[in-house]
Amino acid sequence: MGKIIIVAGVPGAGKSTVLLEAWKQVEKEMNYAIVSFGTEMLELCKETGLVADRDEMRNLSPDVQEEMQWRTTKRIAERPENILLDTHCTIKTGSGSYLPGFTPRMLERMSPRAIVLVDAHEAEIRGRRRLDKMRPMRTIESQDDILEHKLINRAYCAAFSARSGCLLRIIQNNTGEFERAVEEFVNTIRFIGVEKFAVPGKPRLPETEAPKSPVLPPKEKK
Repeated sequence: MGKIIIVAGVPGAGKSTVLLEAWKQVEKEMNYAIVSFGTEMLELCKETGLVADRDEMRNLSPDVQEEMQWRTTKRIAERPENILLDTHCTIKTGSGSYLPGFTPRMLERMSPRAIVLVDAHEAEIRGRRRLDKMRPMRTIESQDDILEHKLINRAYCAAFSARSGCLLRIIQNNTGEFERAVEEFVNTIRFIGVEKFAVPGKPRLPETEAPKSPVLPPKEKK
């Protein structure tokens, strides 16, 4: 398993857009792959016949949610690449309550090196959601509801960072701040660095050991 950087943010904060642009700037020098936790979990849920689309996952029971999260975590953790994990710190259910995006065993299994939270003003987030024709359910949330979700996200991110002992970075992505947001993200990736891993089928070369000093026989007493 390589290094994992968790990238989170409420829907509409621009998380995936900032993530993709930052990845483009470092892909040639740093070996990272973008992995969507939601897409991986959706595929597992579809395989087991639990849901037909992404929005239906929000209505799964807490026990089922946690089990599918755990299965998804194990699948991702088995990958050898360094990963930028596109995900959410919290899941807002159909009832308006919140589920943690990560449980203690998930964090322990992934051992993330950093959590990057992409954020924006609630008015901007609401405006962006109105333009998201793929998920019209999001447009019904008020600015107060979005602000509440943002505050919950920050609390969970801090708890996840403390639990796993990893870096926490909060990046603002309001109008006119995109380039700066990407730059901050790139700097965070470079600060974390990469984990060198062996290509499948090719054994990792052993590290060169420092030459040992020759052992001399004890001097004879005169």
